[in-house]
Amino acid sequence: MKRRMFFLISIALVLLFDACKKDQTVDTTPITISGIDIKPNIFQLDGKIVGIDADVAAKAMQDAGIPVAFSIDNSWDEAFQATLTGTHRALLTVAYTKERQDQFKWAGPTSKSNYVILAKASSGIGAYLNIEACKSIESIAVVRGWNETTTLEKEGFTNLYYCNTYDEVFAALKNNQVKAIASDMTQMSAAYKPEDFINDQLIPVCAYYTAFYFIAFSQDVDDKVVSKCQQAIDAMKTNGTEFFDIYRKYMPFAKPYMVPGLVQLIMEENPPYNYISSMVGSTVTFDGSAVEIVNEIQSQNSYIEPISITNWAAGYELLQFMPNYALFTTSRTPEREDLFQWVGPISTTNLRFFTTTASGIQILTLDQAKALGSVATPKGWFSHDFLIQNGFQNIIASANTPEEAFNQLMSGETEALLLFDVGVKWLCDNSGTPQTDITKQLEVTTYKDYIAFSLNTSPSIVAEWQNNLDAMKANGKFETIWNKWYDGIPMP
Repeated sequence: MKRRMFFLISIALVLLFDACKKDQTVDTTPITISGIDIKPNIFQLDGKIVGIDADVAAKAMQDAGIPVAFSIDNSWDEAFQATLTGTHRALLTVAYTKERQDQFKWAGPTSKSNYVILAKASSGIGAYLNIEACKSIESIAVVRGWNETTTLEKEGFTNLYYCNTYDEVFAALKNNQVKAIASDMTQMSAAYKPEDFINDQLIPVCAYYTAFYFIAFSQDVDDKVVSKCQQAIDAMKTNGTEFFDIYRKYMPFAKPYMVPGLVQLIMEENPPYNYISSMVGSTVTFDGSAVEIVNEIQSQNSYIEPISITNWAAGYELLQFMPNYALFTTSRTPEREDLFQWVGPISTTNLRFFTTTASGIQILTLDQAKALGSVATPKGWFSHDFLIQNGFQNIIASANTPEEAFNQLMSGETEALLLFDVGVKWLCDNSGTPQTDITKQLEVTTYKDYIAFSLNTSPSIVAEWQNNLDAMKANGKFETIWNKWYDGIPMP
């Protein structure tokens, strides 16, 4: 009886082991990886397909042990549809968007870039405008169907001049057929010919979006293949400088913040928490209490991510669906509670109304604020949500940053401003505005501020960040940073 039982157990173990082996088997059917000629992401050189995304994909698939064949397509629409409806396919340089996220399986990001609107210096349009102001530009040349174009279309732009290629876009600007162009900055750097604008340099009018480009696999591709590709890409980013070296090969001027990390760590312009302190050429320096806190957390992490900057509306949109994405500084409101994973708190925000002292306006109740001609606040902020939820009909939310909203108050464009105490104090100090020119009015609410991580970020990453923040608070490093910026104000 014992021998029979031993025999049956042995057979069961053999069957179980065989089943496990089959489950671990990865489909090695060759995958066709395509793209269109978009320098420096993918292009042909001496008969070979190369570029940032092409090189990353080739190395990742090689490390994953998956055979591939690369090809260049003539049309983006054809390449996109072939991957969407075909089998054993992948497409390079695909921007990860909410609309596309369920259409493919994804590995990356393999590259990233900012979308910008550019104009000739002589155009008189000006520099560093907000996105709303750009809707008034007479005409903007764009490439039909590309993500930088559809992003503007979703924002309600009706002043777009459609082209088929970047070459056509630049020709339209050079020949004064349009007033401005919209472009992916990385791809623009390859298509731009300085000699065409030597007497009238291009200037940045508005940076309106940060795009993250992935390898998009057709839905039939084995999940284990996609997972092995993702693991190989992650290893390239964390093991030495291999990933960055690929970038520098095609973009010698590349800086770490231009390269996608394991986690995309994004901040907005929101002083004194996080802001740009200097820009020299392509070198951008960030400062602020939250920046210092984030950098100290990262000094204890297993991997340090470069910080990038975008406007709040674009950053917050990506936070709601992008994998491995973090945005700071984000107020933790009841409405946002279940939308994200949270690391913090790292600050406290006291939200109140402000007016100019010269106006003589007094706001003691919400009804008094509602009766004003206008109240300014940054677009998409929790303060904007507060006004909407409380039935305000006099909202001016055209500002992308606190500074723009502050300037709307000081210029007389609006009667009141809804913002936070330490932010207004910083804006006064840095604009030379005497604080006596501003009157604090009704305080409406207080929230704690956090680093918000997307729901599809690995919980182990979030836990590492929170544990290191907790350690900072225990060993006094958090208090040191806090007192540097907010001496006398209680810590969160």
